[in-house]
Amino acid sequence: MTTVYWLTRDLRLDDNAALHEAARGSALVCVYMIDPRWFEPGPFGWSPMGPHRWAFIWRSLVALESSLNALGQPLVVRWQRPEEGLPEVVNAVGAQRLVASRPAAFDEMQQWQAIEAALPFVHCDLVETLTLFDEASLPFSLDALADTFSKFRRSVEKSGITLITPLAKPAELPAAAIIPDADQRQLGPVPAQSETPFAGGEASVADHLERYLWKDQSILTYKVTRNALDDVSASSKVSPWLSNGALSVRRLTAEIARFEREVDRNESTYWLYFELLWREYFQWYSRRRGRELFISPGHKGRHSGSTDAGKFRRWLSDPATHALVRAGRVQLETTGYLSNRMRQIIASASIYEGHFDWRLGAAWFEHFLVDYDVASNYGNWQYIAGVGADPRGGRVFNLEKQASQFDVDGSYRKRWLKEP
Repeated sequence: MTTVYWLTRDLRLDDNAALHEAARGSALVCVYMIDPRWFEPGPFGWSPMGPHRWAFIWRSLVALESSLNALGQPLVVRWQRPEEGLPEVVNAVGAQRLVASRPAAFDEMQQWQAIEAALPFVHCDLVETLTLFDEASLPFSLDALADTFSKFRRSVEKSGITLITPLAKPAELPAAAIIPDADQRQLGPVPAQSETPFAGGEASVADHLERYLWKDQSILTYKVTRNALDDVSASSKVSPWLSNGALSVRRLTAEIARFEREVDRNESTYWLYFELLWREYFQWYSRRRGRELFISPGHKGRHSGSTDAGKFRRWLSDPATHALVRAGRVQLETTGYLSNRMRQIIASASIYEGHFDWRLGAAWFEHFLVDYDVASNYGNWQYIAGVGADPRGGRVFNLEKQASQFDVDGSYRKRWLKEP
């Protein structure tokens, strides 16, 4: 049996259940689709895929290709809409099965359903690789997902749900099914130079975790330092690799548990797991909400604000806008990264001080963030706007208080605004 494996947000060999499933056949084709729509302007002007994330994904693809080559597998890169290109590949190689990771968002699931409809005689299988838990192991049905994170966390922790043991890298893969002239990577955009500090691929995140967990043991102070605005070691910084799947959340959780067994366990080591539960909640929240992840369901008019992208850009740079927000804008657009604290500060300021529609800021983040995750990004913006999983109706931050707490000496503002 010949299988086509469509890589999406699972750019790894380690703990990749979709790859293991795809490898059950006698021949294999590994395909990555560069969707031209990623680079087209969205409703607010920004394309979904910005330069930092595309550069990071490309580095990750190069690293993955090297790992696949070592197992005798090429990586076919296509410049096509997946719902058009994948049926072409499947038919060209005469595949009987198509395997991919289960998506977390509405648009990607619609895309998958279109692919299934175009391949009525092919087995199309989705495999869970993005989440910590399988849906079947959750202590509730997806329809009964808690409306707040706290309820979700209590339910999961009280249930004693068993964590899934990560899978090892496959020692071998089936023979490669060759499709002449199938690769189209030269048609896609050339990755731009990016100042993002993150290197792509499994090896780079393994090195990063080795330093963070085992050499520096920075996890032991995570809860105390995680709100720092601009300190490399203050938080785990694993989100870019989690976002494109070069790192499995199950592997990361297993490493945290191993650290607690072999080194130490404290409130900070738990708190990193706690934050991964937040990520987990938003993955299921996205699937439960579907299209409503991108609107304000049941909150018509609340915090709708301006949708004028030009006005938003001017506000971000306006000297009258708080310096903390302006500094965050420079850091994000220069490097593709912001601390979680800065993301919350900017989101709150844009909604409640700038009076902009939350979806405008979410689209801006989507374009620039190197670690963009559709569920976490839109879920968090809904949370701050009070139109999502927030029982208090939104989060309004006092910017002067935030500055006095997290940028006491003004060093963050001085660095990014280059002001004396």
